Amino acid sequence: MYAILDIETTGGQFNEEGITEIAIYKFDGHEVIDQFISLINPEKPIQPFVVKLTGINNAMLRSAPKFFEVAKRIIEITKDCIIVAHNASFDYRILRTEFDRLGYKFIRPTICTVELSKKLIPGHPSYSLGKLVRSLGIPVTDRHRASGDALATIKLFKLLLTKDTTKEIVREHIKTEVKPGMAPKLLDIAESLPNKVGIYYIHNEK
Repeated sequence: MYAILDIETTGGQFNEEGITEIAIYKFDGHEVIDQFISLINPEKPIQPFVVKLTGINNAMLRSAPKFFEVAKRIIEITKDCIIVAHNASFDYRILRTEFDRLGYKFIRPTICTVELSKKLIPGHPSYSLGKLVRSLGIPVTDRHRASGDALATIKLFKLLLTKDTTKEIVREHIKTEVKPGMAPKLLDIAESLPNKVGIYYIHNEK
């Protein structure tokens, strides 16, 4: 079972972004069997360039639910699912960060359709979602909105599944939370490292 999703954010510094919109489609490999789409109040301003890109502005989000109000629904619809997204590392990181703020460890396996596309349909000049689906003749509407991009990702993923008849390549591209040889604690430490430019001193226990 797959949870194909797309997230729009406020923009801003790494790991300080807030979610402004989310769309999740539960997909059984043939059809969508459940969905969740919502604007989200990020409780912080949206970067001006993001407003121009998505059309989502601060006024639209004032009455939208906050993340903690939709968190349970996100957990439920993605339970026992593989998260599929175009540039999945971004969407998954954003989700994990939001759940971390609530004190909840959100862990799901993921598949990135960028990486999968490069393997199954090589040779395209661009693997950005818009350019790729247009070159494949896949219709897309509402670009840079969560629902429009997620629906385009579903159509792309369906195509990729037909290209991989044995599903071996798809299985090879499933990423689990724990990387080989890396303990979960180390993953958390790595994510908490500073991300701003500067000079840092790292000391041992002594």
